[in-house]
Amino acid sequence: MTRIAVDLERYLAIEQFLYREARLLDERDFEGWLEMLAPDIHYWAPNRVNRIVTAKPGDRDVAHELSAAGEPAIYDETLDDLKLRIARTTTAKQLWCENPPSRVRHMISNIEAYFADGADEEFNVHSNFVVYQARFDEKGIAFFGARTDRLRKVNGNLMIVRRKIILDLTVIPTGAITIFF
Repeated sequence: MTRIAVDLERYLAIEQFLYREARLLDERDFEGWLEMLAPDIHYWAPNRVNRIVTAKPGDRDVAHELSAAGEPAIYDETLDDLKLRIARTTTAKQLWCENPPSRVRHMISNIEAYFADGADEEFNVHSNFVVYQARFDEKGIAFFGARTDRLRKVNGNLMIVRRKIILDLTVIPTGAITIFF
């Protein structure tokens, strides 16, 4: 399959969209973030596992380390699920592990953008991230990984239709993941 890179104007718009998304999440503007999501969004973070692989070619591909669709995942959410999680996160009485709220910083890099399946207004976007989360005066946790997004232009605005989050960690060093990637 041939991937066709987007032109510079679209690339810059996509890059600014991802940077704006990171800022909204860092500032805890979850309502603003929800407006960036398409109604049919699929927000998915498969589990990463260490497996003993056979000697067959291709067994060392990253896909063999990730849970498949329908298997247990860190996240497997729709827009309604994300809205519910935000409601729980922003209500201190409901989510003890976000009282006080986390201080979060998203760093997004290595952005690649391609036209999706020949579509003029849909894009496949790959990016890497570091998300740092700190609470109280503790050391904090850094999450490293990659995202694969499908973005769609709707009424002149980009929206996230699908996000696949691949964490580099196999063991998450926290009792609860309350942040968004």
